[in-house]
Amino acid sequence: MTFARQVIEPGGWRRPGLPLSPAIRAGEFVFLSGMTATDPTTGAPARGAVTAETRQILTNMGELLKAAGSSLAKVVKVNALIYSMLEYENMNSVYREFFPVDPPARTVCGAGLIGGHKVEIECVALA
Repeated sequence: MTFARQVIEPGGWRRPGLPLSPAIRAGEFVFLSGMTATDPTTGAPARGAVTAETRQILTNMGELLKAAGSSLAKVVKVNALIYSMLEYENMNSVYREFFPVDPPARTVCGAGLIGGHKVEIECVALA
């Protein structure tokens, strides 16, 4: 059995200084690492309100999926971490803009996040 594994790194994006790949395309799936709100070209944090961070993350995820030959419309599973579950509805208000119809399966957990970020999101999509 042949296993095809491809690291996805969009041109112009700054690679994180962490031992991870932003995305891996493996067979029929694309796996995105957990993403926090950052400017993808500089790697600088884009901290702000939960709504702003969620919007930046989902925008970045859409671009990364596009580079992998996929899209947000092909996302099948999302895992999200949020610093306070009191912000759950604020995150959902933006999330609905990106997944307005038949949203993917999803889990949201409250968690302490590094670097002062308020949201971290990862996903799995069809290639």
